[in-house]
Amino acid sequence: MALRFVQRVAKMPAIWRLRALQALARWGVREETLLIILAVLIGLSAGASVWVFERVLHLIDQGFFLFFTQKLHATTTHFWLLPLFPALGGLALILVRRAFRMEYSRLHGISAILYALIRRASTLRPTMGLETLFASTLTIGTGGSAGPEAPIAVIGSSVGSTIGRLAGISRRNTPTLIGCGAAAGISAIFSAPIAGVLFAMEVMLRDFSVRTFTPIVISSVISTVMFQTITGESGSGLFASPADLSYHFTFHEMPYYLILGILCGGLAVGFTRILEAVEKSFDRLNKILPRALHPALGAALSGACGVILILLFSHDAYLGGPSGQFAAKSYVPVFATGYPTIHRALDPQWYTGKLLATGDLGMLSMTFLATVCLLKVLATSLTLGSGGSGGVFAPSLFIGATGGGAVGMIVHRFNPAADPTSYALVGMGAVLAAAIQAPLMAIMLLFELTRNYQIMLPAMLAAVTATLIQQVIVKDGLYTLPLCHEGIRVGAPVGVSHLRRVGIDSQMLKSPCIATANDPIAALIERLQQDNATDFIVFDTSARYLGMVPLDDVKDAMLAPESIPLLLTGDILRSDVPPLTVADTLETAFESFSRYEVDCLPVFSASPGTADTLLGLLMRSDLMRRYHAELSE
Repeated sequence: MALRFVQRVAKMPAIWRLRALQALARWGVREETLLIILAVLIGLSAGASVWVFERVLHLIDQGFFLFFTQKLHATTTHFWLLPLFPALGGLALILVRRAFRMEYSRLHGISAILYALIRRASTLRPTMGLETLFASTLTIGTGGSAGPEAPIAVIGSSVGSTIGRLAGISRRNTPTLIGCGAAAGISAIFSAPIAGVLFAMEVMLRDFSVRTFTPIVISSVISTVMFQTITGESGSGLFASPADLSYHFTFHEMPYYLILGILCGGLAVGFTRILEAVEKSFDRLNKILPRALHPALGAALSGACGVILILLFSHDAYLGGPSGQFAAKSYVPVFATGYPTIHRALDPQWYTGKLLATGDLGMLSMTFLATVCLLKVLATSLTLGSGGSGGVFAPSLFIGATGGGAVGMIVHRFNPAADPTSYALVGMGAVLAAAIQAPLMAIMLLFELTRNYQIMLPAMLAAVTATLIQQVIVKDGLYTLPLCHEGIRVGAPVGVSHLRRVGIDSQMLKSPCIATANDPIAALIERLQQDNATDFIVFDTSARYLGMVPLDDVKDAMLAPESIPLLLTGDILRSDVPPLTVADTLETAFESFSRYEVDCLPVFSASPGTADTLLGLLMRSDLMRRYHAELSE
């Protein structure tokens, strides 16, 4: 009933919503003020939606899995049945997608939101949030290797888009409301309001203006408080460091963390490439197996990774559960979010109490961490690449924690003062930063998840290094790479501040056509025919710049051929067009082109402009190409 109401109101004639906005305007409520009010509503709605998502996921997680483990009496002799659970979740996706009439697309999750922001006028389907809720809870709840953060961001974005549509918000401000919803969702699920804001602004909107920042912050804070009020949680970090953990970053450790950043960048590159390869493989498989069955096959293969892990490492010290209970997915690291394993990788006692006591067991633990890290990459790629629903936040954190912990144990052998826990912490942020190409958000999320400020310096070094590795090799993150395959370049946020850094001296200039104010128009027309000239730069008898005669103005004069013998260049001169100098920036050039309807502007080496200091013409088309290149880079 509620869904039908939303759909009917969303289809309400736009004129009614416009009249409502006009009524608010008469009362002194501007659309910018309305954005603040709607941000509060989005925060409240998203906080409640996150709680619903978490409850549904918990019910499926506990009820579905406990039911089957009890019925099957799964023990160590039945662990090979594990792939059945995620496969059943993949089959259940068929019902969900048919119920919502979801069409297959390689653009899903955050990539689908970015596509809507760029190509679909920031319009999201009202049912998108419900589709994601059911599909993601089935995938993750039955053991599929994925995270809950992207579904939460999609649900929040859908809430923001729907509320904006109901309120009749203009297309200009709709992306802000979508960002409010995404930030609210991330903030609530992780109790990380700052990271939620940065996620919306750095990853999705790529807009750091105050106009956008204010409503997103409000929505993020309201959502976090709403979620904590409903659940009764205190808002402590999801992976908060133990109170007795003391760490001080020293100069001699910088090479170690630099190497960790390079290795984490390599893990992110491998994660991206393997996920891309799995998607292409399932696309080719479409000729043999119906696409609707792909998620079930991918989830079953993902479950097989858990079986491989149990065959290789059956000791309860590694799987974290009592002996004989391997069928419970919470004890199999590659299943679902893998949060229990992350908690163990960040616990100093897990290293010092059990794993570093003896040499052999310590080496085995390092082997386990490296193995489970690689298997998690494969399991997540199979789950998501086959069409499963979920995010890459939790897998990236898992890969970074286990990979970083393995590196930390190696460093500990050479430097006993090194703490593997700190390397696991830094690895979490570094892999996430590289995988989604958002180092600022990843660093802040790491702090809010761990509440450990001492780790920030090495985290910043490793995160930036890993991000650079991903940029050099892949050039795109997990969210933007699917868009790149569709021919869409997201690019970086290039605003006024960036344009001020690029000088005109870096631009290629065209050779100018020079004239004097006393030249007859007939001479200019003759040059047009002989020299293929375009716009003319006009000087006086003292070689001082007077203005321009655009090609269009010469063509206008040709419409009255009887007057051509009587006209001089000075008669049709445009003296209002200002010259540029090499000291000016692209911002100045853009401003001049926006004010004057000309295709080129003269560029001088010094001011005031004279004939001997004229360097050439800056073309509008060349400037636009340069701007597009800056966006792409």
